[in-house]
Amino acid sequence: MINQKRVVKTLVVACALSAPTMLLAAIPLTDSVSVIGDARTGFYTLHRDDRDGSDSVKNEWRLRLRAGLQVAFSDSFTARARFAGRYTTHKDSGDPEFDFYQGITPGKDGLKMGQSTLDELWLNYAADRWSLRAGRMQTKFELTGVAKKSLDRNDSPNTDIAWTDGLYFKYKAGNGWNTHVIAQYNYEEGATQVRRKPLTFSDDDSRISYFAALEKRDKKATIVQQGVDVTWLPAALPVSGGNPDDYVAFVGRMAAQWPMGTGGMKFLLGGELGFAPTTPTQSVVKLAGSGDSGGTAGQVTFNFIDIVPKHSVGVVLARADAGWLLSPDFKSNQYLAETRYRWNLAKKQRLEVRVRYRTDVEQEVGLQKRKDKDLYARYTVKF
Repeated sequence: MINQKRVVKTLVVACALSAPTMLLAAIPLTDSVSVIGDARTGFYTLHRDDRDGSDSVKNEWRLRLRAGLQVAFSDSFTARARFAGRYTTHKDSGDPEFDFYQGITPGKDGLKMGQSTLDELWLNYAADRWSLRAGRMQTKFELTGVAKKSLDRNDSPNTDIAWTDGLYFKYKAGNGWNTHVIAQYNYEEGATQVRRKPLTFSDDDSRISYFAALEKRDKKATIVQQGVDVTWLPAALPVSGGNPDDYVAFVGRMAAQWPMGTGGMKFLLGGELGFAPTTPTQSVVKLAGSGDSGGTAGQVTFNFIDIVPKHSVGVVLARADAGWLLSPDFKSNQYLAETRYRWNLAKKQRLEVRVRYRTDVEQEVGLQKRKDKDLYARYTVKF
């Protein structure tokens, strides 16, 4: 009997080599039906000094495939369905598995390696200045830059697979400011996005959560991005001996750019800051001391765009307190320092190399601080 994990490893390598040719050949099927998707593959390595004093090294090739169909029924109505799966050559990969998954266990970054699902299944109605989308979709509010990251909402970064189940309303004002409102359904086993422990969705009042944002973008202006948003997770934060509290978080972000020299190079500086007024206690998140854990998070990014045409470098410095429980890009109670190189090979092809260091902000009781040093080189093609 053929070993399934060996089959997956062979699939990863084969698809990594053949994906660019196959995907670039994709064309619209008809005037109203189009093939959409992307493939991302690369080599990943992680060196970890863990909290229990052990050391480990993990090397793997990864592949994420996403492909689907988009149908335009009219100028106003559009629908999309998309398959998404992630695979690895690492020995810990699970057997290939497809399911219409619901929630993601809090503390996880999305689907496990080897799993696949439909990560988009939506119907969209668009009028003059507003639109309404219903179903399963991808949503993200990132800080712009070479290494785009978010403190609160970023479905499926890197090779992860996550999604939003719900309703998404968007209104485009004449002054350039866009309004976004999302009502999201959370399953009992967990939300469909990254939510850090100890958040839980076992209470009936936690079924629907809300997100609202105001954002303005202008690639040609000095201020290229401005935005504020709020996340409200009702009855999602456990409280000892009582009903769960609501978890609320506020985020603001801004980015500005300036030309450097006469060759087209630009310097882009961006920052994002978040605050959660109600957080779990120190003991709940396994830290020493009494009282509530910290509820702030922030990132600052320095970007050198088009050092030479199509080649850019970005640096990200970030910190998230133990009580910041929303980010898919920044784990709670961790510092992050990252440098990323990006080469835009073509309009829909990109090569990136990342070097990253992460460590705990505060030491967990009875344990050492975890230290992660990781690197990847990955290729992405869209169609």
